Amino acid sequence: MKNLLILIFLFSTCLFAQEQQKKQEIVTKRIYTTKYIGQQEAPVIDGLLDDASWNIVEWDGDFVEWRPDENTPPHQQTKFKIVYDKKNIYVGVRLYDKQPDSIVKRLSRRDGFAGDWIEINFDSYHDLRSGFSFNVTAVGVKGDEFISNNGNNWDDSWNPIWYAKTNIDEQGWTAEMKIPLSQLRFGKAKEQIWGLQLNRRIFRKEERSLWQRVPQDSPGWISELGELHGLIDLEPQKQLEIQPFTVTKADNYPREDGNPFRDGRDSELNGGLDAKIGITNDLTLDLTVNPDFGQVEADPSAIALDGFEIFFREQRPFFVENNNIFDYRFSRSNAGDTFGSDNLFFSRRIGRSPQGFPETEDNEYVDQPLNTTILGAAKFSGKTKNGWSIGVLESVTAKEYAEIAEVDDGEVVERREEV
Repeated sequence: MKNLLILIFLFSTCLFAQEQQKKQEIVTKRIYTTKYIGQQEAPVIDGLLDDASWNIVEWDGDFVEWRPDENTPPHQQTKFKIVYDKKNIYVGVRLYDKQPDSIVKRLSRRDGFAGDWIEINFDSYHDLRSGFSFNVTAVGVKGDEFISNNGNNWDDSWNPIWYAKTNIDEQGWTAEMKIPLSQLRFGKAKEQIWGLQLNRRIFRKEERSLWQRVPQDSPGWISELGELHGLIDLEPQKQLEIQPFTVTKADNYPREDGNPFRDGRDSELNGGLDAKIGITNDLTLDLTVNPDFGQVEADPSAIALDGFEIFFREQRPFFVENNNIFDYRFSRSNAGDTFGSDNLFFSRRIGRSPQGFPETEDNEYVDQPLNTTILGAAKFSGKTKNGWSIGVLESVTAKEYAEIAEVDDGEVVERREEV
């Protein structure tokens, strides 16, 4: 009995020591040093990696598998280079594949993330909490996401302006990216350090490999990134974008006898203005006057079988940028947006369909607006150098009226009623 107790004690001690060793494991941060292009010509984004400016820096690689077998050599190796100039940061990647015919090339919409792809993450604030993700597939489909809450939130509704091309050859495939500095947010230090990660997916093996190792049980993502050095005298790019627009709409439909609002054709001429003003590199003022969101992707069809509101994702450009600042969720659910992720602020209510309904008689016809007109809106958002996030949003909507027509013996009497 005494010997048995001693064995149990020794076994428990060994288990405790192993657990402590796991907890004390520290992954060394990798460092990549980029260089300024200087007098060299900037790379042409064609996916070929044959520009002389790529030669000013060395290749880096030695990726490690992340999934499914963490911290093991991947089946295919990857290497990359990064250079920059006053306006852009350039990324070149060589993705080796011994079976180039097996590379999965799938066309999809933006942010589809289908097939083989390569992704680069920048923590340009180096706050270990937020970052920017740029992804391109082997066939050249782009994806981009804003990362917040140390990788717990990935917002694919963020759609910056950037460029990417790919090329498939006998060694595998290559990718080139040009990312304008105006699309990133960073400080004013003379020499900056950014968080950096490259993430490759081989679709046919469902394998993910990383440049900077991240343990699978890590509680975060951004805080585990490697480091990008060599960024010297970066000039924050203040944005100034003014986009006036005019929109003509026409709708043809079957004519409805007796209904004065359904005569077979509707047309409308509309105009407005969108503006983005960079107060600093970190703080942006967005303005919109009479915005038109007719080109925004339509919401998926949904049927509510209960009395609760269905929460659709915000896709209108004005409300998308920095929308994580207005994210005040007090519960989360893996069941989907309909059943969880309660948020105190829901921007889709701005400009939603009118909630009133006019009272009508049997011989009356109604033309009711589908959405509330947004006369104008302004948003001041960003992050201070001390790490504080700021968001102020104000919008003004119009009163909406339903047009009601009473038809009696061929005579039409019209009136308006607020909805």
